[in-house]
Order: sequence, then C-alpha cells, then structure tokens
Amino acid sequence: MNVTRELDHVGVAIKDLERGRAIYQRLGFRLTARSIHSGSREPGGPVEPWGSGNHCAMFEQGYLEIIGLTDPTRYSSVQPMVAAYEGLHIVAIGCGSADAAYAEFQRAGAPVDAVRSLERDATFGVHDEAIRRARFRNMYVDRTTFSEAKFLFIEHLTRDVLWQPHLLQHPNSAVGIEAVYFVSNDPAATAQKFAGLFSQDHQEMHGAHRLRLARGELWVTTPEAWRSRVPGKFLPPLPAPAGFGVRVRSLATAREWLTQQGVAIQTGMHDGSSFWVAPEEAGGAAIQFIQA
Repeated sequence: MNVTRELDHVGVAIKDLERGRAIYQRLGFRLTARSIHSGSREPGGPVEPWGSGNHCAMFEQGYLEIIGLTDPTRYSSVQPMVAAYEGLHIVAIGCGSADAAYAEFQRAGAPVDAVRSLERDATFGVHDEAIRRARFRNMYVDRTTFSEAKFLFIEHLTRDVLWQPHLLQHPNSAVGIEAVYFVSNDPAATAQKFAGLFSQDHQEMHGAHRLRLARGELWVTTPEAWRSRVPGKFLPPLPAPAGFGVRVRSLATAREWLTQQGVAIQTGMHDGSSFWVAPEEAGGAAIQFIQA
C-alpha cells in the first residue's frame, strides 16, 4: 500500500436535512450553511445538479457530514441510504492523488470504480458573504463486495473552501474524526476484508478488531459486544457502521454542553477518557467523544 489512507470524513444520512441540522447543532457541532450537491452519475459523466444537500462540521482533522434529500425528483445517491435506514452510511478515506491511488487499485485488482468528479457550492467568509465552489475527485468502492458502508476514496481540490478557520471552533470542542465502529456477525472476516483495501495494520484487541490508518482507525465488533458497551437500542442492518468517534479538546467542555442540552451520556473507558451518546440522540449513529 503505497498510497496514504487517512480517515477523511464520515456521513450520517437523515431524510429531513433540517432535522439532521438541528440534531447535530444540539450536540455541539458548528455546522456549515446548507450546500446542494452536483456530480456525475457515472465515471466521466457530466456534472449535474443532484437532489441532495448537506451541512458539515469541519474539524482540524477531517469532518462530519450530515446529508439528506432536498429534491426527491432529482437523482441523488442519498435516496437508497435513507430508504435502508437513517444513520451512519458514508466512510471516506483520504488518498492524496486520486489518479495515483486508482493506478494502485488497478494493479491490485481492487473493486474500486474509476475517478469521478463531485462539486457543491459552499458559503465562504466569516459572515457567509461569498459563495465558492468546493471540488472533489472520488472513487467509490464496489457495494456488492463491500456492502458494509458507502466507502469512497477522496481527493480534495479546494481545501481552503472547506477548512475555513472560523468553522473549526465547536461548542463541544471537537477537533477531529478519530474512528468508525462497525458491527458484524463475523468481525474477523469483515476486518480481514477491510485489511486488504484500507490498512494492513490489523490487530485483535479486547474481542474487537482494529485497523489503523495513517490517521484514524476502523473497528469491527460483534452485536453482543457493541450492545454491552454502547447505550441505545438501535442497530442498522448488519454488517454496518454503527457509530463514530470524535476527538475533543476538552471532555469536560463536551460533557457540560451536552448536559445543558439535556443529552444523556454514558461513560466509556474506565479511565474516564471518553463517553458515548446513544444513536437515538444522534440521528441513528452512536457517537463516542474522546479526550484528545
């Protein structure tokens, strides 16, 4: 694996985008203004308006995307997601150069589609006084082989449009995406499959499987182990990503904000270095807040 793999962002799909915005604002994330997607349906196809939009919480490292439908009469990759369940669907891996990564995938025979373009307008400036175009080059992983999530590899062409300094300050003090947690009835097999595409740094720890990327981690565990450690009752159809981890500058700040908002929390690690919010509080995705 010569191409760098970094956990770039995760995406939570919710039918009502405004409801999703309200949920994650309550959880202490500063969200960008609504942005409408445009993209190509097929590799090499023309860029066209889509019927979906998003709000993003930008971090010093990576970001969180809240995605939903805005026009059900238009094409959108969000439609099949929310038809299946509301919750965590998208796992995006930063790969640097998309062309270099795709060449590596072709040599390895990896089930990854050719590079395609994606664009969306984004507000720019402290007071959203301007509009600029955010551009990406994406490669999607074949869903028939990797059905666990909507995996993609991403190259950012306009990082300055997304990572604006004033967007990086959050009431819950979030600073980065740390991990994605998958639940599978056969975690060993799922992790072994992931290792071939995402990371060869694969370890079994405490009954779960951890794959370390250049930045961030993927974890795979059983539904029994997940339910014993994480609050809430909702689990998406398995195998699937059931939650994600966010690093915060101050766990005390995050706890204080969530408590003020009436959000229930459950302590995670015995040393007090993390806590969980149930998926019922977060649009279907459990969230672990982790002390940086």
